[in-house]
Amino acid sequence: MDGRPHPEGDALNPTYFGHSVGHWEGDTLVVDTVGYNEKTWLDYSGHMHTDQMHTLERITRPDRDTLHYEITITDPGAYSEPWTIAWDIPWSEGQDLSEYICQENNQFLIDLKDDFGNPFFEKTTGAE
Repeated sequence: MDGRPHPEGDALNPTYFGHSVGHWEGDTLVVDTVGYNEKTWLDYSGHMHTDQMHTLERITRPDRDTLHYEITITDPGAYSEPWTIAWDIPWSEGQDLSEYICQENNQFLIDLKDDFGNPFFEKTTGAE
């Protein structure tokens, strides 16, 4: 948020969360992230990506009770064109968001099953 750009070349060390820079566009927080390693999961379906992935997140609060989240994913190594997904997160007094631990080597993913009860971790990685 201090105006620094992404590192370039060898200075950009790919990580699970990538390297993010942010700025404000009016009331919208824009987060630009590059430098992901290939261990990051896009979703439980296991959509792949490469180390070329670039994400652009836009977070706004259109009204008192709503947070709007939008992400555009660009990855020429995995997808023919950028794609965007967005959703609204409603605020309800007295309710908490469910915790989701998004980290490299998350042990929860080892026990993850697909819709048919098959071990997802083995299917996608060949690990046992």
